[in-house]
Amino acid sequence: MNKKTMTLVFSFMMAGFSIPAYSEGITLEQVIREVCTKSDSVKMMQETVKKSEQIVRENWSAVYPTISASGAVAQSYGSLFGGSGGSSSGSSSRSAPTQSALAKQQWTIDTSTLDRRFVANSTLGELFSSFSKPQTTTVYNTGLQISQTIYTFGKVGTALEVAKNFNQSAQLTYKRNMQAIQLGALDAFYRAVLAERAGIISEHSLARKKVLHEFLDRNFRNGSGSKAQVLATKADVANQNTTTAIAQRDARTARMYLNAFMGRPLVDSSALDTNGIPSSLTGMAIPKEDDAVSTGLIERDDLKSLKYIAQATKGGAKIFKAMYLPSIGAQGSAGYSKYQSGSNLIPGDWQKSWSVGVGAQWTLFDGFANSAKAAQYASDAQKLEIAYNSVSKLVEIEIRTAIAECAAADSNFEASKEMYGAAQESYDLTNSNFRQGSGQFADLQLADELLMQAEMGLINAKYRSLRSRAALHVAMGNNIITL
Repeated sequence: MNKKTMTLVFSFMMAGFSIPAYSEGITLEQVIREVCTKSDSVKMMQETVKKSEQIVRENWSAVYPTISASGAVAQSYGSLFGGSGGSSSGSSSRSAPTQSALAKQQWTIDTSTLDRRFVANSTLGELFSSFSKPQTTTVYNTGLQISQTIYTFGKVGTALEVAKNFNQSAQLTYKRNMQAIQLGALDAFYRAVLAERAGIISEHSLARKKVLHEFLDRNFRNGSGSKAQVLATKADVANQNTTTAIAQRDARTARMYLNAFMGRPLVDSSALDTNGIPSSLTGMAIPKEDDAVSTGLIERDDLKSLKYIAQATKGGAKIFKAMYLPSIGAQGSAGYSKYQSGSNLIPGDWQKSWSVGVGAQWTLFDGFANSAKAAQYASDAQKLEIAYNSVSKLVEIEIRTAIAECAAADSNFEASKEMYGAAQESYDLTNSNFRQGSGQFADLQLADELLMQAEMGLINAKYRSLRSRAALHVAMGNNIITL
């Protein structure tokens, strides 16, 4: 196989990134899938969607009844009527009434009034003694309360629509962000690939410089060549060692960023397989600009999200306008209470109580607060509609620019293949002539530098071609791969 044939074969290998080091391992599609399922960014976005769903659920609470239960136990100590705790009063010189006198003051207490708990014919002294004597009373209360909204003149229904619109907006924003993350995954993958290839190319250049230095040094020791060339190649080798070390460092850093984005351990060293290119990129035909713009304006989820937010904001204005209308609701409660005390005046059985009613609440005047809030929401909705028009224009610019970039990237890729083939052949000829004694040392150095640049240029051109198509997909509102 001659040098020209070898050059063409290597050129096509570089064009497809299909070198043996990348024959097996993690493909681009696998990277995108892992990023879209395991990355921290996606997990945070999923929590945002969950929150929006719970906001809808929260607003549904206004439709259902509110049920609450209560219970309490309390103790108190003191006299029943706040007396001094004794039965005597007045001057100490006053004599106590005799038994016969007390008997004359007897009176009969109605047993139905005192719940049949007081003995008839008690004396007034015994009665008031019972009233004023400090006692411990235990109070038991338990109850159940239910309230239900009956009619709010559209406030609850509008709040539900607002919540649903916000939820739809969050869902669409999530989808749009997932498309951007897919493009970010492609960028992270090829950053790692390009950094790794830069290290390999730097190693190849280092190997060529070492061979050249050994050749010149051997010739100089044999009495031919110049000391200056030997020293120059020695310096080139030292400089290339540093360049290679930097390239290897950058490759490790880029790979760690990729692993972090994928949710893998940072030290994961699985090979990157550049053969697994999604079919949406390799078989994509560039559409006409007007057709692509029309598709993008219809399919872009961020534009749909803006519409839902605008509708939700209009709903907010409607709610505040309805605040001047009444809200009607029903309320009921039932409960039991019980008192335990040493006094015979306190009933000790459980006592039942309940209530049922319908009420209305109507704000007659609030200083125009609600009308002002309604006007604010209406203004925000108008701004969102203006923003929708502005974003639509930006979308059109993005799509038209992406199509132009696809054409430019394809042209650059074809030119890079030609440049790489020419650089490889130029280096081979210059190196051969120099070894035969007819070439110039400076020409060989320049040829080696141009070959390095052409190798990296070809890889970058391939990445640019794929990336331009991926960006066009996303600009039109499509996924790079279907999840």
